This record gives sequence, structure tokens and C-alpha cells, in this order.
Amino acid sequence: MTAKIHVWWDMKDCPVPEGIDALRVRPSIEGGFKEQGYSGPVSIAAYGDHKQTPEHLLRALSSTGVAVVHIRSG
Repeated sequence: MTAKIHVWWDMKDCPVPEGIDALRVRPSIEGGFKEQGYSGPVSIAAYGDHKQTPEHLLRALSSTGVAVVHIRSG
């Protein structure tokens, strides 16, 4: 099936696991869709408090085309 795919990611409840290279997150998500038979353009928006997420993770995610959106905790 071909369709536009949109992912809204809550980084507070589903953070990048310790020891996982943030540069591999987007390719892993896209690969999961392909394994299930889906294809098409993928957009990913990661929502979270930037003060709660290490800067190197934010930069790495952004560099792969993930839209990193700041949401203040509280």
C-alpha cells in the first residue's frame, strides 16, 4: 500500500532508548513500515521538552529530517 505516512512521536513516554544511535531512529521507523507493506513519503514529528532531552539526540534526530517540536513539561 502506498500512502503518505505521518508519525507523531511523544519523546517523554517513548524516549530514544539508552545506547541507541539517534541517527538510526528514522531509518528504523521507515523500515518497519516497509516490512509491513507500506510505502510512501514519511514525515516524523517528535514532541518533547528539549530541556529533558540531551542536545546531541535532538541534533541527531533533526539531521535525519525528524521535526523536533518543543513542548514544555508541566
